[in-house]
Amino acid sequence: MSTTTTNKTQNLLSKVIESVVYKSALKKAPRIAKNAKSLLQLLQTALKKTQHLGAGGVFDVIREKITILGTLIKAYAVGDYRQIEVGNLLKVIAGFVYFIAPIDIIPDILPFIGLSDDVALLMFIFKSIDDELVKFNEWQNRQNDKSLRRN
Repeated sequence: MSTTTTNKTQNLLSKVIESVVYKSALKKAPRIAKNAKSLLQLLQTALKKTQHLGAGGVFDVIREKITILGTLIKAYAVGDYRQIEVGNLLKVIAGFVYFIAPIDIIPDILPFIGLSDDVALLMFIFKSIDDELVKFNEWQNRQNDKSLRRN
């Protein structure tokens, strides 16, 4: 990425993090985190939104990130995995709440650029919780190994 593109992305991310919509999402996150049904509904809504996106490029990236984060959230919601730090869990939840909001700092109805704020936020969250994702992936692999040994 060029310096100009990096600066624009950082500027956009700063605007997202300071936005009323994201701050509101952060305030909702603790309540959602305490309720498995709300967590699963949030995940379902986010995954449903990704189905209505286009194909290729940034849309595939969004789908991949939502799927990876969604797998973690689902495991947390059903009580299978609880080793995630609360602050990181709240970041992911707030990111999903922001992602599904139709009106944010760049409305999603605007072709091509409407999802740029969502992508910037999801990529930031994904990078900022990379250690958590590594731990979760290791846990998943252990679960799969246990399952294979039982069969």
